[in-house]
Amino acid sequence: MGKRLEQQPMYPQYTYYYPHYLQTKPYAPPPHPMAPPSPSTNSCSQGGAEQLSKTNLYIRGLPPGTTDQDLIKLCQPYGKIVSTKAILDKNTNQCKGYGFVDFDSPAAAQKAVSSLKATGVQAQMAKVRRPFFFHK
Repeated sequence: MGKRLEQQPMYPQYTYYYPHYLQTKPYAPPPHPMAPPSPSTNSCSQGGAEQLSKTNLYIRGLPPGTTDQDLIKLCQPYGKIVSTKAILDKNTNQCKGYGFVDFDSPAAAQKAVSSLKATGVQAQMAKVRRPFFFHK
């Protein structure tokens, strides 16, 4: 009587393409990974856009309740302090765990870094960042 239609599958068949890089061995890191740059070096990255300050310290590992006054108390024995800044979270008003202390002399700053490190405080000279367009 009538012509019988073949029933087509509900989902058409797709041909999948696997790029050659997926068919190769899994990625393995190089045998000798590069070490991260040392924070105590004066090498400049980005064409000389960064260098270390002579008087400004970067201190990390601070407890959440740290204030500028706490940084003054911590660093006052090492020399005259020009300014301090505990970096605070805007929402909680708690210290984010780091801050800066600027001394009036490089000698005081170096003394503070070595003395603080000896007591277990994570201190180093802060990086000075200048805009790229100021460099020749």
